[in-house]
Amino acid sequence: MNAQPFGFIHLLSGLLALGMAMVLTPLVGRLAGRIGLVAYPRGDRWHRSPTPLLGGVAIYLALIPLFLLVPEPIQAQPLDRFGGLLLGASLIFALGLVDDVRRLPPYAKLLGQIVAACVVVAGLPTGRFLPWSALMVPLTIFWIVGVTNAFNLLDNMDGLAAGIAAIVALTLFTHNVSQGDHQAALLCILIAGACGGFLVFNFNPARIFMGDSGSLLLGFLLSGIVVLGSSRGTSELALTLLVPVGVMALPILDTTLVTIVRALNSRPISQGGRDHLSHRLVALGLNERSAVLVLYAVSAAFGLVAILSNYAGGPLVTLVGSLLGLGVVFFGIYLGQVRIYTESEYQQKRGEPSLLGKLVLGGNWLYKRQVAEMVLDFALICLGLLAAYLIRFEGSLERRFVEQFAALLPWVVSIKLATLLSLGVYRSIWRYMGTSDLLRLGVAATLGSIFSAICVQVVFRAEGGVPRAVFLIDWLVVMLLLVAARMSFVFIREGLARLRRRDLTRVLIVGAGDTGELVLRMMARSKTHAYRVVGFLDDDPGKQDRAIHGVPVLGPPARLRETVEREGVETVVLAMTDSGGRIAAECRTIGVSMVGAAGFFTSQLEADGRRGWVAAS
Repeated sequence: MNAQPFGFIHLLSGLLALGMAMVLTPLVGRLAGRIGLVAYPRGDRWHRSPTPLLGGVAIYLALIPLFLLVPEPIQAQPLDRFGGLLLGASLIFALGLVDDVRRLPPYAKLLGQIVAACVVVAGLPTGRFLPWSALMVPLTIFWIVGVTNAFNLLDNMDGLAAGIAAIVALTLFTHNVSQGDHQAALLCILIAGACGGFLVFNFNPARIFMGDSGSLLLGFLLSGIVVLGSSRGTSELALTLLVPVGVMALPILDTTLVTIVRALNSRPISQGGRDHLSHRLVALGLNERSAVLVLYAVSAAFGLVAILSNYAGGPLVTLVGSLLGLGVVFFGIYLGQVRIYTESEYQQKRGEPSLLGKLVLGGNWLYKRQVAEMVLDFALICLGLLAAYLIRFEGSLERRFVEQFAALLPWVVSIKLATLLSLGVYRSIWRYMGTSDLLRLGVAATLGSIFSAICVQVVFRAEGGVPRAVFLIDWLVVMLLLVAARMSFVFIREGLARLRRRDLTRVLIVGAGDTGELVLRMMARSKTHAYRVVGFLDDDPGKQDRAIHGVPVLGPPARLRETVEREGVETVVLAMTDSGGRIAAECRTIGVSMVGAAGFFTSQLEADGRRGWVAAS
């Protein structure tokens, strides 16, 4: 058998699933509308108009029957190992369908998910988990149930769950093709096709929802494919542990964030809410489509790293995957600070903190933050040294250099962390990093590299020493990583600001001096409001046609009326002296609201002071 029939069959099957989903989705949508199976707007849901359910039925019918009708070239491989997955998928689909029709209690849904996961595990080869059966069997069940629920929680905004499922399925398709598992690849391409066909009607504005029957089914199938893919041989056990976490990173991150935040605020995890990653992006000013596309991009980035693991060496994959993982963790922490709960909800929960909230937020937050920073720097120093070796030896490490790296690491980590601590690096607050803080960080990183290089060369001189280029590269890389980590929130904030929707409160700042710049920074950092600053006005000719943090100076205050009308300004913030009250009078004449810088600072500080949880520094 050559590879050409497989490629043709995969392409044809994916297109067929896509077409079937496009035909079936509007049909089941009409059926749902006729029988009254419609999701109505609620306070804890995102949609604004009644929307039919049953989209999961179209997804199920577009992929399961097609997979059972396997073409002859692939039928030569028995479908026995997929029996448990298909049976479990049918059970989980039925469970979700019942939940869509009549709400099931959370414990009943969890029991059904565990039973379906056990069906998959029971269908695996008897020697699959030897000699670690006592550990691997429950972990496998936990993995399937966890990912199934992660996709269920991810179905919180138009097109999000279906799009992420399609990206994950395409990633697993590429991975399975490279591993020679054409049956698993076929199922993956069918899932991607079915999701693509459904997405035509589910992308914003959605005309139909998949419901639990669809989200549970997709999560179950994708997690099960990962488990089945590793059953073909013990050599793939490492990929079973590493690739899935990368592929499913976004659903796992969303579920983790929601679980922690709801636990801290005494909200049931099973209860719906507007506290997911997608909702936080919208709260920062993105429209729904942009928020979903940003999450698509994050998921696709992890998919590329997972695919890279099939072709690159282990150290390189570890480095790239770890850096990407840290980036997404920072992304999650940044979004976790966005205030989602209303003031009344916050005040109600504030008086009754949960046990987890007391454990996490109790005590001195400063020391918890410093410990977290030190743990992060530990990881960055390790990755920096690994990157130095990979760059020095062009991505390929001989065994003796791997052993040398392992021997060096304890010395380098201990010396560099001690230097960072002794020079006061951990006293800085990331959110307000300035030139002096960055200078201190640079000095500490440089001295740490010098001390560690001297110490290592003395200790390992008898063993031939360490290549000097490694120390230079290590210094540059670690310096870059430490600075990037501390400036990460600034990078994220600036990146998301460029994607903000156009219907935000449009603000004009009069005064392009220090006060105006401070107003702009506070608006950019606000976790309770999303602004769009259209520009500055200032009398100084030297500032005309210039920009502050990318926001242009549009002219002198004399152009106030012209600028307000042209830019659609809704609020003017006065950040300079208003001699004779001319600017205030002009704003009243135009009919646009005006607030002084002092009033803006006061209102913003009060709003930020009432945020529902402690913001990371």
